[in-house]
Formats: sequence, C-alpha cells, structure tokens
Amino acid sequence: MPFKNRLGLYLHSVAAVALLASPAAMGQAAPAAADGAQQMDEIIVTGFRASLASALQTKRNANEIIESITAEDMGKFPDQNIAESLQRLSGVQIDRDNGQGTKVRIRGLDQNVTLLNDEIFLTGLEVFTLGEGQNRNTDSLEGVPSELLGGVDVYKSPNAKLLEGGLGGIINLKTRNPLALDEGITAAGNVRMAKSGGADGGWKPLGAVAVGYNWGDKAALIGTFSYDKQNTQSDVLGGQNRGNWRFAERGDKATVKTNYYAPEYRYATDRDQTRERIGGSLSGAIVLNDSLELSGDWFHSESDILTSEASLKFPFTVESPGLDTTKPYTIDSNGVLINGTLIANSAEAISYVQNSSVDADNFGLKLKYDGGGNFRGSLRGAYATAELHSDSANNDVRYTKYSVPTADPTSPTGYSHQAANPAAPANYLFTYNNGDGKLPSFALASTPDLYTNPAYGYFKSHWVFGDRADLENYSLRADGEYDPEFIAAGNVHLSTGYRFASRDVDYVRGRYLADYSGKGELDGTKFGQKWTPYGYFQDGAIGFKACELPKGTPGIPAKCDNRFGNSPPLITPFQTFTGASGRVETINNFFSSGNVVGGKILVQDRSQMKDGQAWIQALYPSTPFAFYAEPLESFRVKEETHSGYLMADIGDAGDGYHINVGARLIHTNLTVYQNRATDPDPVYLGTDSWNGVLRDSETIANERSYTDILPSLNMVFDLDEGQKVRFAAGRVVARQNLFDLGRGFRVDFTRNPTTNLFEATNGSSGNPDLDPFRASQFDLGYEYYFGRQGLVSLVGFWKEVDSFIANETKPEFVMDQAGGRNTPITRPINGEGGRVRGFELGAQYAFDWGVGFNVNYTYSDSKSPIFNDFDKGLPIPGVAKHAFNGQVYYEYEGLEARLSYTWRTKSFAGNFGFGDGAVNRTLGIWNRSYGQLDAQLGYQVTEQIGVTLEGINLTKEDQSQYLQYKNLPFSYGSGSRRVMAGVRFKL
Repeated sequence: MPFKNRLGLYLHSVAAVALLASPAAMGQAAPAAADGAQQMDEIIVTGFRASLASALQTKRNANEIIESITAEDMGKFPDQNIAESLQRLSGVQIDRDNGQGTKVRIRGLDQNVTLLNDEIFLTGLEVFTLGEGQNRNTDSLEGVPSELLGGVDVYKSPNAKLLEGGLGGIINLKTRNPLALDEGITAAGNVRMAKSGGADGGWKPLGAVAVGYNWGDKAALIGTFSYDKQNTQSDVLGGQNRGNWRFAERGDKATVKTNYYAPEYRYATDRDQTRERIGGSLSGAIVLNDSLELSGDWFHSESDILTSEASLKFPFTVESPGLDTTKPYTIDSNGVLINGTLIANSAEAISYVQNSSVDADNFGLKLKYDGGGNFRGSLRGAYATAELHSDSANNDVRYTKYSVPTADPTSPTGYSHQAANPAAPANYLFTYNNGDGKLPSFALASTPDLYTNPAYGYFKSHWVFGDRADLENYSLRADGEYDPEFIAAGNVHLSTGYRFASRDVDYVRGRYLADYSGKGELDGTKFGQKWTPYGYFQDGAIGFKACELPKGTPGIPAKCDNRFGNSPPLITPFQTFTGASGRVETINNFFSSGNVVGGKILVQDRSQMKDGQAWIQALYPSTPFAFYAEPLESFRVKEETHSGYLMADIGDAGDGYHINVGARLIHTNLTVYQNRATDPDPVYLGTDSWNGVLRDSETIANERSYTDILPSLNMVFDLDEGQKVRFAAGRVVARQNLFDLGRGFRVDFTRNPTTNLFEATNGSSGNPDLDPFRASQFDLGYEYYFGRQGLVSLVGFWKEVDSFIANETKPEFVMDQAGGRNTPITRPINGEGGRVRGFELGAQYAFDWGVGFNVNYTYSDSKSPIFNDFDKGLPIPGVAKHAFNGQVYYEYEGLEARLSYTWRTKSFAGNFGFGDGAVNRTLGIWNRSYGQLDAQLGYQVTEQIGVTLEGINLTKEDQSQYLQYKNLPFSYGSGSRRVMAGVRFKL
C-alpha cells in the first residue's frame, strides 16, 4: 500500500484525537453535517492538507460568515497557544506580549467573546496585569493550550442562537467529541524540547498526550494533558507608568529655549520571564437510548508566570535639571530630543519580581434529545471558576549619594541627614541618542563605574503589592428545534431557546504594609490626624510621621526636627552593597541589545524576591507585614442576564439557498461595586495617602438594567456547484471592560527632591455608568470553490458602532503632602459612535505534487470619536489598516515543511496625557507595523513515529510604539526566536 494511503488510514483511525502542536495529525474534527462528512471522505489527502480541507468544508457548509480551524491545524502550526493558532485565519490578528500571542482581534476589534462549546469561557486572565505600571493583558488567551481542543470556529456574522458579547465576532473553542473515535482505544502524543533565544536555562520540556476509548458507540471517553515551560529574555523600553512628563515647563527651560518632550524617566529594562503551563481536559458521552445522549466536559488550565526585571532609570525631569548646554544637543522641529547630554541628580535601578499563578476550570453538561421526529431539543448547564493570585516585590537601589537620618553628636537633635553611601558621586552625566526612534541608546558621560562599583550602592526603597481575583460564571439553557409539517415543502426549521447566566468578578489590589507601632510610631487618629502607624514604602529617608505633631505631644520621638530632616530613623537597618553583599546580583549582559553602554550592573538579587512577603519580612524582622486591600483600586462586578431567541432556517442542502433569520432578546442586570472614601479628608492605613491604603471606605452598589434586541439575517445563495454569495446583517453588543467599569480613584505620586514632599502627578478612575458596545453590521461575500481545496473569497464588511469608550483627561484638585494641586485625571466615558469598514480577500489551493498555500489579506478602515492635541476622528485602537497572513507548505512521502508569515501595519493604541505646568497635553500612541515568520519541518519515520523541528519568530522581530511622532520612542520590546524539536507518536 502506498505510504500516503497508509497515512490517510491512520489519520482516519485516530479521528478527533489530535497530536496538536506537532506536524502529524492526531485526528480530525467532525464536520458540521453528515453530507459534509461524505464530501470530506472524498477530498482528504494527508496531514496538514487534510486539516485545511476540513476547515474549508466547515466554511463551505456554514450558514454564517465563519472561519474555522481544526485540531490538526493547531497541531500543524508552530503555535504556543490558541491565540497564535487563530492568527492564521482571514480577518484575525493578535496582540503579543513577551513573545506570546495574547489578545485576539477580529477585523482589528478586541471586544470579542470567547466561548467553550457554546458557553462563556473563563481563562483566569480576564483581569491580569503586569508590572507596577499595570500593563493590562486582560482577556488574554495565552494560557489556553492548543493541545486540548478539537477545533475553533470564528463567527464574523451572528445568528440568534449564538451567545451575545462579540463586537468584532465570536470565538467558539470546541473540545473533541469522544463518540467520533473508532471503537476501542486511541492514543497519540508528542514530546519536545524548546529553547527561547536570549534566555538562560537551556532547553525546556513540553509535550501533550491524548487518550480515548469508545465502547461501541454507546459510550466514549477522551482525556488530554499538556505541559509547557519556557524562559524568555527581552529588552524593554518604558516610562509610560510615570506621568510626570514635561514639554515647556522643564527644569532647563531658562537655558534651552526650544521646547522638547522630556519623560520623567526612561526605563531600560532587562526582563526575564518563566512561564509554566499545565492543561488538561476530560470529555465523555453516553448514548442513553435511541433518542437521548448525555455528554459532559471539563477543561482545566493553570499557569505560573514569574517575571523578573532589572531596570535602569534615566531621569529627564524632576531628578534632572535637564540638558548640559555646554555640550552639543539636537532638538528637531517637532520638539523631539535627538541627542544630548543630561545632568542627573540621581542614579537608580529597580529590581522587580512578579510571581503570578492562574487556575481555571470550565465544566459543561448537556442532555440532547433527537427521536427522529419533527422536534429536537437540548438542556445544558455550565459552570466555570477561576482564581488569580499575584504578588510583586520591588527594590530601588541608589548609585548616587542618598541621605538618611544618622546619629550625629554635633546636631542639636542628635541626628542629621548624611549619605548612607558616602563614596558615591552626588550626580552624574549621561548621553542620550534617539537613534532610529525605536530604541534609544544611553551611555555614561561621567563616573564610568557608576553601576559596577559596590562602594556606591545603597538599597534604598522596598515595597510589595499584590492582586487577587475570583471569577465565577454559571448558566442554564434550553434549546428546541421544530420542523413544521404545514410548511415542510419549504424546508423550514424553527428554533427557540432560553438562557439564564450569571457572571461574578471580584478583584482586589492590595499592598503589604508594615506596622510601626512596635517601633514607637504613633497613631495619628488619637491626636485628630488622618494617619495611622503603617507604611508601604520602606525607605530609610522616611522618618517618624509623629515628628509632624506639635512639640510636646505625648509619645513623639525625642528631639524631633521634621520627618525628612534631622530626626531619629524609623525604617532600619540601612544596607549598602558592601555591608550586605549577599543581596547583590551582578548582571553581566544587561540590556543585551547593547543600547545601554557598559552592559554590566549591580542590583538587588531578584532570585530572593520570588516570595515578596517573605523577602520584605526578612529584611525588617522586627516589623510585622500584612496584606491590606486598597479599596480604591478594588472592585466587584456582578452581571445576570436573561436571554431568549426565535430563529428560522429556510432551505436545505440541494435547494441552492439558505436563509437564516431571527432575533435574540437579552435583559441585563448589572451591579458594579466600587469603594469610596467616607470623608473628603479620609483616614488612611498608612502615614500618608501615598504610603498606605484607604482605611475609611464604603462600598457603593451601582445598579443598572438594560435590554437589547439583536436581530440577525444570514443568506447564502449557490450560483452553481462551486460559487456562493453570502449576505449578512445583524445587531451586536459587547460587554464593557471590567477595569473601565470598576476601578476606583487612583493617583500616582512623585517625591519632589527639593521639598522632599510627595506630589500628585496623574490619576485615573473607572466609570460604572458606561454602556456596552453596540453596533449594526453588514457583510457581503463571494466564494469560489474549485479543484481540490481551491478557494478564492472576497468579503466586504461594514460595522457602525453606536458609542465607543473614550478616555477623557481633565484637571482635578487632588490633595497631597504639599497641600494639593490640579492633577490630570483620566476617566472612560461614553463617546460618540464610530465605524470600521473594509474587505477580506483570501485564496488557498493544494496542488497534486505536494505543494499548497493559504493566503489572506484584510483591509480595515476605522474611525472613532477619540481625539488629542494633534488629531481628531482617530482610528479605533488596535485596528490596523492592512493585515496579511500567508503560509506555504509541502507534503510528500512523509516529508512535511511549512513556512508561515503574518504582518500588519501600524495601529493607533490610545492617548497619553500629562500635566505641563498649567497646560494638560495629550498625544497619540501608535503601534509600529509588525511581521513574524514561523517555520516547521517534520518527517514521518514510521506510521507511528515522526520527528519535528519548529521555529517561531525566526527573524527575531521586535515590537515598539511611538508617541505622536515616529521618532519619539514610547515603548519597545525586543523579540526572540523560539526553537522546538521533538518526537510525535500515535497508537
């Protein structure tokens, strides 16, 4: 028997059990209709071609505008998670973070809904944030292993039966149907090793296995398990989490007459990240009798994400008086600093370690009735729960002089502020070169051993914060279908159903606070004050708050001068690099891109910070630490929906047309629980508002109800055997972002080095009155099917959005340690409407001699009500005007090779605002264009064993953003290559 025929038989024998994440098939997803299955038998060849044929047939048979991917597709793609699998589809793009595919965009929109077997899917990453700057990777699919799924459908046009929630579309993840297995046992799997470029730790193991058993088509069970661990290293440029930028009101405005954009800091970050992911699923089905079938599934995923960063902070404002005008500098006509030498009053690095764990479980149970008559129905229940736990430890080290209260017999109080690191320089110079506008370079212009001389280093500030989240969904639904006899000649099928669902998200942001009661700090509330003896920042320069009380107050430390002056120390011990050398980590290849000249720094040892609470407690053993929720940054969202639908399908296979028409009614009860201060001048668990959490708060329940009616129409007409025309129209709705709804009033503070007082710089708040995203949409498409796996398709789309969420920044008075000031505060609001329109062009073909291709291009033109100081009617954030996906493959006599490329142009990412004296400035953030090349090579050694070699991001493409002007860098993340090699097997 020829090899390809034997392989085809084996592919058929392991139907629905995929080898996922490897080039050989573990199985095929069952086609949507029986006649589709017969057609599939005719066109299946082998391997990847078979998977594309299955997806193509699903698209051809569908009544909606849909893109599909089968389990074998995911196995054949060199993909790390389900998001990356989906990026190959027409009209689908993804966001990336640290080399991982995260959020899925359909026609550029990220307001989509993800389902698992037609019900809302929980990943646990719905409220995940990364870093002190709270980079929100919400609704990420990076924790979903491709190995656990049998297929995915992406609906771009809805019908009334599909769940609501997608503005761009609906992503329906599907587990395998165990009854589709052949009788007896079926098993397949893979074992691989992977290495990410630039990361330490060498090769890491990963693999997957799927085992199923079918008891003669009466009962069946299938289970899957996957494991993946990877280390990545990336160079990151940041600074957006510091809002104290300047343009005109800079420290050097008197000597530099040309205004230029100056961030508070540029952060040059060396980031190491370890991700360990475990996934498992279990699906079972029992045929109770000729009419009833009971099925259930459990989908489990857990991820541990350890992020370790070391960042050098280069000051341009606040801690810098600005440019050294005795040396050359260049500022262009847009106010972009091209190069120059800056004076810095402080040299610091921060060690940051975030340790996050995410667990999610999704359960489903379904009873299906089909007695062969005119009525069919089903009852279904679903339950999902997820938990997020994350702690983040931080330490600033200082390389320039830093003064702390020190015993001094010559001082009237017995103490004076003296440098804890007296050998360190008082200031330094560094050069800045903007380069190509993507990644600037920095070099020391004085004190060349600044970052490497242990005599300079002082462990300055220490703090730990954390995130906690509990998420729970459950639903009950009933669906029925009826074929009315009185219009049977028209092939009319009626469907109706009802669903009740509940969603509950409880998110807590908190801080680990030190209790200073045992160190002699007073409780200010006993003296009419608004502070208590707790502290968040453990910084030796911060003295007793009690020193601010009137002299003679009982209990205040003896000989108080002022809190930041010649007073006794509160936070001890003070530790330097030489005195506590066991805390020092040497990074020899810091910022491996080479854009920080020197490439070696000394920082706090990040390996000691994995358990944040234990680490900070060990530093201050006599001061107890505990986790306290920050009410203003915590929230809860509870949503209950009642929905029903009525739908009619007209026309069957052979009629030459199909019309699907219906409407879905959804009534939503939404409650957003926010916290607010009970007093305009509240009491804090902490010595200051910036150094603790709000103590006196109350929870406000913001209750709303609204009803949506979502009509939908899908029409398909067969022009002939190979040509189809599709038209779709509908009304869609998408839920509001959880953080936009729930987060409370948050303010960032920065210490003024002149006054030693903390001043408000910027802030943000949520808005519980936000409306959902609502839109009307229209699609018109043409599809031409020819030959074996031949398709040319063209779809035009138009989506009119009623209202977009826009961020509004206004000055508001905020009280701070210096008496308060007008501070730019950003809030989401219900903005005006917008639109996205464009077209998708796709083509694919499989030649008889082993070569095939699959390409698609998407054009998306969008407009939103967002504006800034330079532009209005800006594009919808995240929508790239041009996007392309392409893959070429070859399969012959066991040899398999494939090359895949994805690319999209620049896109608008949102606005960035800052206060510049009395002026509030707002500029646009733009994502640069991005392309990625992946490849895969495999060989089927025997009918049971194959070998694979895969490469992801072969050219190590980086990602970056610019601020308004292409040469004004905003953020940057270097790209790395991941290589995987392994063995696949099947039984």
